[in-house]
Amino acid sequence: MPQISVIEGLSIGGSVERVNDDTFGAAGSIAFVLDGVTSLSETPLLPGKSDAAWAAQTARELLLADGAACGGDLRRLVTMVAEGITTRFEAERVRPPAERYELPWTTMSLIGVEAGRLNIAYVGDSRVLVETGDGAVHSFGVNPSRTAFETRLAQKMIASRKGKPLGPAAVLPELRAARNTVNTNTGYWLLGADAAVGAHAIVTSLALPGPATVLLATDGFYALVEDYQRYDDRALIAVAQAIGLGALARELRQIEDDDPAGERFPRMKKSDDATALLVRVEP
Repeated sequence: MPQISVIEGLSIGGSVERVNDDTFGAAGSIAFVLDGVTSLSETPLLPGKSDAAWAAQTARELLLADGAACGGDLRRLVTMVAEGITTRFEAERVRPPAERYELPWTTMSLIGVEAGRLNIAYVGDSRVLVETGDGAVHSFGVNPSRTAFETRLAQKMIASRKGKPLGPAAVLPELRAARNTVNTNTGYWLLGADAAVGAHAIVTSLALPGPATVLLATDGFYALVEDYQRYDDRALIAVAQAIGLGALARELRQIEDDDPAGERFPRMKKSDDATALLVRVEP
């Protein structure tokens, strides 16, 4: 029977002052990472310390509960999870959202294995790296994940900080305007209280004649490749297997500690939440 076995999982917060909005999970034939999208609301919509963490944790619970029922159909699974998030959001929210930018969202990278095949689904900027038995490394996800808009905002924020810690206050109106386009025809798609995301998730597959190793990573962890150019995809999955995710996480934070103001690597905050899941897939 096709199955996924966890080799190692890791999720670290970007700051001790902030809730870690990332999470991950695996059960039977599915595995995933989730990155709750930082809230832009002045007051929360939901109970708890973080609406973003609520979105990611709710998605995690539903993926684990519904994964076996999807029969390998990841688009159906994403739709089921979004429907579940919608039901819980309406039941648990403490007030209605004033604008769309207040809604809780999460990115997602999801894999599911069936006989001879690995299925991949994603929304947002998380990544899936697959090393197959022939030594090839396949990369799935938005490439590049960081848009020109995000880079411009990071540079604007850094220019305006004047000795203050990194933070989004200087670009909040622009961030909110962009967030108002999430899950609309003029914007981009994320997982949240909107069942329409199922039709818009990127879903693909890879033939697997034999076992494979898969690394799923949120953008905060994948920064080792995309933002800091410390590794390429092949090196990242190789090093993850050789020395472990913890060692890579320490290297990630050292890079960020050496550039706290974002002068070498422009970014919205000193350190983002970072999550990775390394699994063995048996098709």
